[in-house]
Amino acid sequence: MIERRVYGTTNTRQLIEPGDLQRSMASTPPQDDPSFSWRDERRGVAVVVSVVGASHCQVALFDGGRWHDLVTSGSDEQVWVSLAGVPGVVPRASVVPCRYGLDVLLAVTGAAGFDGMRAAYDWRPAPAWVDDRRGHLLRDVVEVLWDAAGELWLRIVMDGPDADRGPVGLRHLARLQGLHHRAAGSGLEAALAEFPPGWLDAVVRAARYFDLQDLAALLHDAGAGGDEAYDRLMEDAGALRAALQRRLDTAPGDFGVADVPRQAGTDLLHPWAALDHDDLDHDDLNAARLAR
Repeated sequence: MIERRVYGTTNTRQLIEPGDLQRSMASTPPQDDPSFSWRDERRGVAVVVSVVGASHCQVALFDGGRWHDLVTSGSDEQVWVSLAGVPGVVPRASVVPCRYGLDVLLAVTGAAGFDGMRAAYDWRPAPAWVDDRRGHLLRDVVEVLWDAAGELWLRIVMDGPDADRGPVGLRHLARLQGLHHRAAGSGLEAALAEFPPGWLDAVVRAARYFDLQDLAALLHDAGAGGDEAYDRLMEDAGALRAALQRRLDTAPGDFGVADVPRQAGTDLLHPWAALDHDDLDHDDLNAARLAR
């Protein structure tokens, strides 16, 4: 069986037979951000086809403990799409005509089975920052990095300075997150006083790294401006999230991300405006590959 999920105004789930798949895919409005999935819980494998726009989709396969993207080119670029109603990023090479999603699901539920289907297509491991939460792929790189920084800070707290390892941008983000969590509980000056020697300078450097100069000046003065000034500058962490996105746009390698995920001028409501669909078209090799 195949599960259809609709994330638009209705937010529904429905089990459908493989024989009804083509009709269901054709009749589900793309603006509802539908996805079609197949899972084998015993083997721990899954296939998720997320419809993107009127004529394309993104196909993800879970096997061997991690996600893989069906790709049709060697491009390493990332592009913005909407998956499950959430704007996110996927490899450009994994944005394929919808017939690929249909053929993959028909193959995995048909005579080819999972192994035959997997061998028939090219799969690339999903980027390391793609997060799997109970089978839902969180591909918003800002949110993934935000969570990763929080986890890094917890490791530093539990294991000490030896745990302070990772990409430089993530380490700076972790320090500012650690400060923010402590300041929310005990106030800014008390939070700064709790840092071990040398860490205040590290937090100031982190603020400067994200070009939060007013925040850096406040921290350099040991929080002399008080909680009100800090709250105004941080905007309940909104300022830091925005700074993270700006820094990610200009220095993605500082966070272990290979490509800039957001392009200036791209309208998230119409993410395909940034793509040339003709560049994504290619010969239909599915039948020939499955026959091999």
